[in-house]
Amino acid sequence: MKDMEKPKKVFICSPFRGIAATPEAAEENYQKNIAIAKEACRLATALGFISYCPHLYFPRFLLDSSPDERETGIRMGLTWLEQCDELWVIGRRISEGMKREIARAEELGIPVAYFVRRRTPEERLLDAIFHPGIEFREVAW
Repeated sequence: MKDMEKPKKVFICSPFRGIAATPEAAEENYQKNIAIAKEACRLATALGFISYCPHLYFPRFLLDSSPDERETGIRMGLTWLEQCDELWVIGRRISEGMKREIARAEELGIPVAYFVRRRTPEERLLDAIFHPGIEFREVAW
């Protein structure tokens, strides 16, 4: 019997905290961020990848509101990243935590892919002008 090929591991890098003018709007943004991260994991799984999404896992038992526990979660996530074959940046907003993950992936030579919602022709043109070195992959979320 032939050995099965191991699936690639993909690290999901997307915003976690909600940002907005009011606590209610921030909570709504946070819930949207969680839904998008879950959809990214679902897409990765559908494509045959194993998804690593630390911001869906570590906040289950570490308090994001505690700076020390948040930092612990980020450091643990960066350790997960070392085991991954790719890093997927989801969306246009890049948080401080995401910047650390992207920088670490680049240090390790891990390919970074950028996923954004479907764009208009004008948005594609602006991306070509302002982000010439980035190939954006469009998704429906």
